Amino acid sequence: MGRAAGLQDGDELTMINPFFAAMMLVGLGLPMLPTKSASAERRLYWAGAAVAVFAAFFTIYPPDWRGGLVFASSIAGVMVLRAYMTTSYLRIRGRTFAFNLSDSEQDSSDHAVDAYAGFATAPKMWWLFTVVTGGCALIVAMYLASSEGRWYAAGSALVVVLLPLMIGHQDASWGYGVARGQIVQLVVVGVVTVGVFILAYFIGYKLGTHWPLRSKLSPEYRRRA
Repeated sequence: MGRAAGLQDGDELTMINPFFAAMMLVGLGLPMLPTKSASAERRLYWAGAAVAVFAAFFTIYPPDWRGGLVFASSIAGVMVLRAYMTTSYLRIRGRTFAFNLSDSEQDSSDHAVDAYAGFATAPKMWWLFTVVTGGCALIVAMYLASSEGRWYAAGSALVVVLLPLMIGHQDASWGYGVARGQIVQLVVVGVVTVGVFILAYFIGYKLGTHWPLRSKLSPEYRRRA
């Protein structure tokens, strides 16, 4: 008696070390502190990330280096991904790596005329489309295999159809070529979705060719004006 229900002899109850858990939260919260410059903000972000990753390794109790490594790696991955997707903090050898054009504006290679609404270059956006659609296709496939998660599958299937329709219509409306030249990503996502994405994309592209929509509020319109 006295042991948690369901535990067998020799099993250990996995818990959270409160000290390192609190340290991890402090590290994650450091970037929210006010700073006086962009460089200080960047240093604070990565200092907080380092603290969070270090603490995450020791958060699992009893100590488990495998579990700690997985948890710490997950935190590190999230921090790097967030830096790339939403900030200009990912800077290596004087070059800023960022998803958003405004965050990577110092890099002339990111000033592309094929950028989607002036937000991100076509290659970046198409890899994002590929990842998002691939995830949705996986959810649909899991439902077909297990018949569980009907509404998740329905929503994911809707994304797989509507997203390429809208992208295709937008590309054609502004006179861009198919997939704005990103044929590799188009083929990859077409294979992943068993052709559904490509079919929907070309339907949208055809519609956009005959019935284009060019909003004057769009960055595309201002760029071409």
